[in-house]
Amino acid sequence: MNHSVPAAFLILLLASGCGKVGDPRPPKNRVPAAILDLNAQQSQTDVLLTWTNPSRYVDGSNATDLTDVHILQDGKKIATIAASGPGKQQSYSVPISGAFGTTPVFTVELATKRGKTSAASNETRIPLVEVPGVISNLKGSMDQHRINLDWQPPASNPSLAEIYLVRRTDGAFPPVPVTETHWEDMNVEAGKTYSYVVIAARSGATPVSGPPSVPVSVLAKDELPPKAPTGLEPPVISDSVAILRWDQNTEEDRAGYRVYRSDNPDSDGVQLENPPTIAQFRDSGYRPNSYYRISAVDEAGNESKKSAPVHAE
Repeated sequence: MNHSVPAAFLILLLASGCGKVGDPRPPKNRVPAAILDLNAQQSQTDVLLTWTNPSRYVDGSNATDLTDVHILQDGKKIATIAASGPGKQQSYSVPISGAFGTTPVFTVELATKRGKTSAASNETRIPLVEVPGVISNLKGSMDQHRINLDWQPPASNPSLAEIYLVRRTDGAFPPVPVTETHWEDMNVEAGKTYSYVVIAARSGATPVSGPPSVPVSVLAKDELPPKAPTGLEPPVISDSVAILRWDQNTEEDRAGYRVYRSDNPDSDGVQLENPPTIAQFRDSGYRPNSYYRISAVDEAGNESKKSAPVHAE
């Protein structure tokens, strides 16, 4: 009688006998890591909270099921928003109207689909202060290769307007803090239109701003004339030539002057040829008892008002 063991059975027996039982593994901890960079900044009548969602769970594995962010103020949940995703920055604005003079403490927590909630984030506290109102009468114009902005302080809480933040809406540069109600933008290109917003703010390491103004759009086209020339002296007559002198205009875009001659002080008269570019002119067509006026002209062709007349004896 053959008592041999079938070959297939031996193979199966050997395979089952050579397996090794591994060390027990600890259960995975799918709790999100706590947020560590929560920051708060007051803007107008809101507190803007910003943070970065963790990319991993507390056990070091990748976070994959973040769902909600709980916003807490002084330990009480005030809002729940959808998480933007692991490793991504996120923000939330908390209305604070009526809470000026207090110092709330904010924290945030992260929740997952499995119902796990992270530990509370770092605490951030911020003293809430009143802010200035909206500035008024914002105006802009182009002159001398720059756009000039002017405005008036806010009617509401004007004493709190310690600085003004000027922002160009194309984002060409960060908001510019100024202490006066005037600012000049020299980084403009003729013919283009630019839009500006001005915000009154409290100064400090981090300015606390009030509401923004209504935007003003300004075409970079110089339509403002120069100032009328001053210092025009009665002409000096030499060899039937009238020599005129006056004070030089100080505009950066000054192009020159125009000289007018008439027979009476109430008439502008006619413009003389060969207009000067300096504050001096020789009139070889001088006639006794003539009257002279001058005007200034800029590079855009804008002409100033005429000066007071002078009499040539």
